[in-house]
Parts: sequence; structure tokens; C-alpha cells
Amino acid sequence: MSDQSCVFPSHALPFPDSRPAAARPAVSTVVLGWQPHPWWPVLHNLRRAQAARLGGAHAVLLVRAAARRRYRHALFPTDFSGASLALLRLAIAVLPPMTVTLLHAYRACGDGVLQAAGVGPRTVDACLQRAERSARAAGWRFARQVRSTDTRLSLLALRQPWAGAVADSASESGADLLVLADGGGTGWRQWRQRARLRALLARTDCDVLLLAGSRH
Repeated sequence: MSDQSCVFPSHALPFPDSRPAAARPAVSTVVLGWQPHPWWPVLHNLRRAQAARLGGAHAVLLVRAAARRRYRHALFPTDFSGASLALLRLAIAVLPPMTVTLLHAYRACGDGVLQAAGVGPRTVDACLQRAERSARAAGWRFARQVRSTDTRLSLLALRQPWAGAVADSASESGADLLVLADGGGTGWRQWRQRARLRALLARTDCDVLLLAGSRH
């Protein structure tokens, strides 16, 4: 893909969308081809994408694959918050109908501490199973709020650090697209989110849709 950026209204995005034009919300999207860089390709391209977002685009599609292909499966990391729900709704407005896997990387209460304290394996396993059931229940409550007839939602809950969970799931599931917040906010929150983005892009090779996150 060319290194030149292109701005598309939602009805003219560079992938097929079977929805009638009237059913597609007007969401301005900038499409950027991945540019090589001799030292910091991930940081370089993230800065380009974030600059496009700050320029007023609601979403930035960062295309890393050399050949254009139809998107069929997107991965959406979520913490089930209200801000994450707003991002998911924006993603559904931008993207054509497809399967979206909600990925929640959770930690069990006392994870790692129980073993160190000498708690028996059966008790530890029971604690982890309760945590997983709780995460899945929260995930389906979250999914029911989306109310989309076009998007097929699935849920994956994993006990891993965030970047590892997302990268491993992207590889194992063959996802075409990662849907992520753009690293908004200020101070420590912004630094942490952008560090996670850099770590994730360094471990994956699928395309990325960066969406406008909260600035608070």
C-alpha cells in the first residue's frame, strides 16, 4: 500500500461493506500504509497514526499487510468499562459486518500470592475458576449492551498480561484486525496505554484500527 494517507468517509472505506449507505454512520477515517523505519518502525508508525487522530479523524486504519484483503475477524481487547463500550460501538460504525472477538485479560484475586502462601492446588484452582466465570459473566453483560444485528460477537477470557494475551490470541485466531484505543488521556494513563500499544504492535503483524479514546 502507498505510504500516502487517505481520508475516507464511512461509506467509502477501502473494504467492502454490504450495509446500505443510509445505515452507515458518518465516521471520518484516515487510512495509513505502514512505513519502514531503520530503527523504530513501531514508534514511527504509531506517531503517524496518533497525529492523524489529533488532526480530527475519528479513527485511523493502519494497514500493515502488503495486499488488501477483506476483513472477516477483528479482535477487540476490553475491560468492560463504559469507555470500552463506546469504542466498540464506534468500531461497529466504522467496520463492515464481521466477527468481533471481545478479549478480556483478567487476573484472579491473589493470583501468584496464593501459591507463595502455601495454599493447596485445589483451592487455587477453585479461585481461578471463579475468577474466569466472573470475567465471562461480565463479558456477556457487556456484549448485550451493544445491540448490533450486523456484528457477530464472541468472548475470550485469558489469564495473561495484556500484551501477551492480545498477541497470542491474534496469532492463534488468525484475526485480520486489532481494534484499539489510541492512547488518549494524560500523564501516567497516557504513558501506560501508549507503552502497551508499542509492545503489542511489536508482537503482531495484523492491521490496526485506532479509535478515539477518552481524553480524561
